[in-house]
Amino acid sequence: MHKQEGITRDRAYGQVAHGDRRFRLVDTGGIVENPTDPITHKMQEHVRAALNEARAILFVVDGQQPLTRVDIELRDELFRYGKPVLLVVNKVDNAALQQHVTDYYELGMGDPFAISSGHGLGIDELLDALLELLPPPPERDPADADAETDDTDDDVDPACLDIDTEEPLPGVTRVAIVGKPNVGKSSFVNALINEERTIVTDIPGTTRDAIDIEFRWNDRDYLLIDTAGLRRKAGIREDVERFSVSRSLRTVRRAEVCLLLIDAVEGISEQDKRIADYIVQQGRPMVLVYTKWDLIEDKDARFKALTEELSFKTPFLKYVPHITISNVTRQRLFGVFEVIDRVAEAGALRIGTGELNRFMEVIRANEPAAVHKGQRAKVLYITQAGVRPTTFVLFVNQKRLFHFSFLRFIENQLRARFGFEGVPIKIELRAGKHREEG
Repeated sequence: MHKQEGITRDRAYGQVAHGDRRFRLVDTGGIVENPTDPITHKMQEHVRAALNEARAILFVVDGQQPLTRVDIELRDELFRYGKPVLLVVNKVDNAALQQHVTDYYELGMGDPFAISSGHGLGIDELLDALLELLPPPPERDPADADAETDDTDDDVDPACLDIDTEEPLPGVTRVAIVGKPNVGKSSFVNALINEERTIVTDIPGTTRDAIDIEFRWNDRDYLLIDTAGLRRKAGIREDVERFSVSRSLRTVRRAEVCLLLIDAVEGISEQDKRIADYIVQQGRPMVLVYTKWDLIEDKDARFKALTEELSFKTPFLKYVPHITISNVTRQRLFGVFEVIDRVAEAGALRIGTGELNRFMEVIRANEPAAVHKGQRAKVLYITQAGVRPTTFVLFVNQKRLFHFSFLRFIENQLRARFGFEGVPIKIELRAGKHREEG
């Protein structure tokens, strides 16, 4: 939410629970009377698409502004859809504004619902009325009642979509799609679902918010999160851009796998490196996806050059898999999910303490320990502390004896033994005594 007008551009879907009912809600960009630019034209197409798929419509007006000719014309348009419409007067934050609500009876839409979305006023009454307009949930066989769980989604009205919570969704892999502006993030999503769910233009920065899209492939469920392009700090000139960047960074933190999209024609840039470094710092598994592969003529030579460039410019990403795609020809679009699945599995991998310490015994036997001022560095015990970020804790005799090169060696050995494809590994040192294994 932002005070500036026009922040919402794409259709943003969300799941609403009220009482014992759930339904899907779609937020759209504002309707503009005479759109003059390509983005606003696209916004209007998305608004009409949402109206066509809806079971009921909430017509939201500004309770702090007088009724206008545009409100009346929009009312007439909404009625032409032949669907139930509730008039919602928003921003009614106090008793004085409440008195102005009666002005909206002029629209002839019945009793208006006065609410304040900012203060949560009137929302329950509005939801009660809305549920009366939606079809009842399908009847269930009583014999199946005991088998039901709160996670079932069978009674969600298909008129709308999606959840924006921080809790993991059971059986769903969260995939954040990140990268610089105009690298093809929204085009990638639209090509996958074969529908323009997010607005795409040649204007960098078209996407402003993080858009969640449910997707199913090979009997597996994913939540694709399209994000605004991440510019260099020096290139961020407006509060809106700061808002968009903030949402994109938040999306990285709540993802299980991050797809970093890179322009195959340009190759990896300094900004790509900054984004990759942020993903690593957040401990999120990653896949590098080179887009616009249809524009490459000598594909073998270019792929070799990109691989060498990665090794030279970003050696810290040598464990990250990379794949080339084309949103235009759809080449390898769905092959990305094979890589996502591998990386997601590696990101959730937990190694038992016993196995880790047997692994460490092999290292001790084959590699001489570091010596600093006559004192030998000793690893007494190792355990895995968590995933996302994948963290290992080494209990050692003295932390000051361990150089970062030795920790890098341990990381490489962990990868050689257990994989961790695309997964950043964090190693912490703690001074401690040897623990007996249980």
